[in-house]
Amino acid sequence: MSPQPARVPLILVNAFPVDKEQWEPLLAALDEASVPVGDIITFDPPGIGDMPATEEPPSLDLIADAAVAAMREATGAIAALWVGCSMGGYVALAVLDRHPDAVAGIGLLGTRATADTPAALESRHKAAEAAEKHGGLADPAATAAGLLGATSASDAVLLSTITANAARQKGQGIAWGQLAMAARPSRLDVLKSARVPGFVARGDEDGLTTADDARAMADALGVEPVVLKRVGHLVATEAPAEVAALIAQLVKATR
Repeated sequence: MSPQPARVPLILVNAFPVDKEQWEPLLAALDEASVPVGDIITFDPPGIGDMPATEEPPSLDLIADAAVAAMREATGAIAALWVGCSMGGYVALAVLDRHPDAVAGIGLLGTRATADTPAALESRHKAAEAAEKHGGLADPAATAAGLLGATSASDAVLLSTITANAARQKGQGIAWGQLAMAARPSRLDVLKSARVPGFVARGDEDGLTTADDARAMADALGVEPVVLKRVGHLVATEAPAEVAALIAQLVKATR
């Protein structure tokens, strides 16, 4: 009997501004569906969750470089599947840009590949200043409601869970993340030149990204965007079984 091929690691990269607890519903769904991935790694960016803040200038590239090094050290693998939601999608794209040999496949959830508009840049800088001033989010409940679709936000338990997650994040980490996202370039061309399988998914109740954002990324990858009904920005938290199925398809495509 020939040996079974090694299972590819899966790296889940956070949405902003919540910590890696957001992945718990997806982790349960992956286990329930017996999706054949290798080691699963979740981690927090600087200043979020249990990750200490950093004095390094805000940069998604810093997160990407550190994540690739940590993945290789922890798993012994050269490449992994990178699935990112929101800011996590930006990080996954930075990995694809800077370390293409580290990417066996990519999944982009509720995110975009373009740089911020001038209005969005102004908004991020104001949000960073506000987070520093308040020592965190001024209104975690409103932030949580904005991350969830209207359907999910009507679930009191889920809304309370995301509110508590957002509320425990410190101002320094939130400000650092906002400024790191503000500094990112467009990476649509990176997707266009990618030679790896991937998927793009978005909730139809996502108020932070648009259908055009998803279509642009999907066209660049040469795939059809997946639209999940009654789902908002936290795609994997709100629709874990559906995202687990997408990851299972991605695993199959890498083989």
